[in-house]
Amino acid sequence: MLLKSSALTCILCFQSVISFQSSTFRNHPLSVEISKTTSFLSASSTSAVAEDIKMAKPKKDNKTLNKKVDFDTILQTRRTINSFLPDLPDDWESTLTTAIQSATFAPNHKRTEPWKFHLLGPKTIRKICELNASIVSEKKGKEAGEKKLKRWLEMPGWLVVTCQSSSKDDKKSKDCVDMKDPAGLEREDYAATCCAIQNLSLSLHNNDMGTKWTTGPVNFDPQFSDIVGLEKGEYVVGTLWFGTPEKTPDAPLKKKNLDDVFVKHE
Repeated sequence: MLLKSSALTCILCFQSVISFQSSTFRNHPLSVEISKTTSFLSASSTSAVAEDIKMAKPKKDNKTLNKKVDFDTILQTRRTINSFLPDLPDDWESTLTTAIQSATFAPNHKRTEPWKFHLLGPKTIRKICELNASIVSEKKGKEAGEKKLKRWLEMPGWLVVTCQSSSKDDKKSKDCVDMKDPAGLEREDYAATCCAIQNLSLSLHNNDMGTKWTTGPVNFDPQFSDIVGLEKGEYVVGTLWFGTPEKTPDAPLKKKNLDDVFVKHE
């Protein structure tokens, strides 16, 4: 195609030179023959270039056609991971940063951006694990607490996701979050933070990292807030364990089929 385009350019330049010749030269027999030749070459070359352009037009390859299918595959293959490899992958920090960036693009009606992501270090993780073990021990005994402590300390990555209460009532923002108003800002902000967690989980899954979203009692213990250092009005939506899955479970059997949940109205 490059050669044909160059040929066309040369012909057009040649025609320009001819057009600027004197009227005497244009009446010369040689000029007539050159005019005929250039007209023929110009037409044929233009046709050839047009054909090449047509052939070069982007085609929908399989990757483009399957783009939507591939995204749906990411959605449908995400799992709650219960067992991780002990070490995080080498690029885990950049992968997590990208995931958090994607999380912040979650739907957010009033643009309050209520979410916050707390990455826990080893000392903070141990304090949380010990707090949880003490809670379990009180309910189920010392042995159960020790077993829980051992398991929780095996989790490689910890991320606490919180929501900042938008309530102007100091009592509500300090002690609890009132979600009784179905159209209230508190409920919308909580929903937005949940969407952010989903975005984050899917982004990590797309990069071969798994997550488990935990909402056990320890997350809402006053000591938990003190250990993590939550601000006034900031409450936990969940703690995410993350890392490389040791095993990915099969998809759980759905209790409802599509006809049960997809309702079409006239």
